[in-house]
Amino acid sequence: METPLNNNINEYLVCSECQKEFESGMTDFGTLKEYSKIDAGFTDLGFQVWCRRHNHNVCHINFDGNDLSTDLRCIVASSSD
Repeated sequence: METPLNNNINEYLVCSECQKEFESGMTDFGTLKEYSKIDAGFTDLGFQVWCRRHNHNVCHINFDGNDLSTDLRCIVASSSD
């Protein structure tokens, strides 16, 4: 059974401008993940992903006033995992 505190991301959010630049070969970074400069965090309305490289919104999720369960614990995998 997967724990929700492990990295279970199926599709990463990326800045469309970063993706265009990376795919066109304008960078010398090995991966788009290395090239991206993304911040993620809570806002007054919900949760936002922000591109620092291009200074624009990547994604904002509006919680519409709903209180969602949030788990901010840091779980470190043991070396036997």
